[in-house]
Amino acid sequence: MSMTLYELEWGLYPRRVGIYLAEKGITDIDRIAFDLLAGWPPPELAQLSPLATVPILRTEDGTLIRSSIAILEYFEERFPSPGMLGATPELRARTRELVAVIDEAALHFGTWCHKGSPAFAGREEQSREAATIAADAYYGRLRLLDTLARETAGTFLAGDGVTIADCITMATLQFAKKLYGVPLPEGCSVLRNWYDMFSKRPSATAPCYPEPLLAVAHGLPNICPPTSP
Repeated sequence: MSMTLYELEWGLYPRRVGIYLAEKGITDIDRIAFDLLAGWPPPELAQLSPLATVPILRTEDGTLIRSSIAILEYFEERFPSPGMLGATPELRARTRELVAVIDEAALHFGTWCHKGSPAFAGREEQSREAATIAADAYYGRLRLLDTLARETAGTFLAGDGVTIADCITMATLQFAKKLYGVPLPEGCSVLRNWYDMFSKRPSATAPCYPEPLLAVAHGLPNICPPTSP
């Protein structure tokens, strides 16, 4: 039995894995993409995840891995070349430090969307205060990421090679910009230059977002907090 990846190919967390697989050159995986417009959650997803979230990786022995970061690290152990964590303990520590920062940013962005976007109106309680706090925290994490990337001074975020930190950051920034119309905050010049560069890589080709979702998601930028530190 081959491995199977269950995903929503344009989703915030599944995109991390999609970009990684393209950069890594891993193709021998069955990929099943759910359709949000067909109704969520799909019935079969309840059997795979108690939270009905994706991505989910089913390994050859039937083990289910339901965390995007755990999936990426699993692939790194299964397919160590080319390495995308870092060649030394120091580089791996730096990669994981960046991953922690952008993962926190993604969590804050999700809260911002759920509490402030018209896309979630009527589905859960909205709160402008909670959305604004989450938006401010999101931008704060991005500014920290910009500072850390400035210290690295490499072609990519953690140095001179692509790491899972690049994949997770690209997935987050692309999702925020392309689906919700949220740009990078002012002053993040290193992160902006990196985004412009990485966006040109084949792995980062933007997916197709559902038109009905695009029509309402762009209401989010109206509550942007000030973008200067």
